[in-house]
Amino acid sequence: MVSGVTPHSNILDAFLAEATTCYQGLLFAKESGFAKVEVEGDSRTKIEKINQEGNSITNLDSAIVDIKAIGRTFHQIRFKHARREANRVAHFIPREGHSRSENTFWMKDTPD
Repeated sequence: MVSGVTPHSNILDAFLAEATTCYQGLLFAKESGFAKVEVEGDSRTKIEKINQEGNSITNLDSAIVDIKAIGRTFHQIRFKHARREANRVAHFIPREGHSRSENTFWMKDTPD
C-alpha cells in the first residue's frame, strides 16, 4: 500500500485536484516498479470517468486521459470506488499535505 501527498497551489477544483493526485500516485508507482496497481477513490464520478471508454474536453477529462495513458503501462490496473466512510485515511492525508512543501509518499504505512 502506498499513500502520498503532492502539493499544488494552482488547482481550485476538488475533482481536478483528486485526479492530479491520482496521476502523481500512478507515476510514483511506475517509477517504483509496481506492475499491478489498484486505485481506490471515494469520488464515484472520477472513478466512473476513469473506467469508461472515450474522452471529452473538460479539464477533468484531460487529467483522466493522462491517468488512462499511464494506467496502460502497468501489467494490471484496477480503479474502484470506496465509500467515504471506509476511506478515513484518504481524508487525513490531505490535511497532512498542507504541512508539506514537496511530494511525500508512505509505503506500507501512513503518517503518524
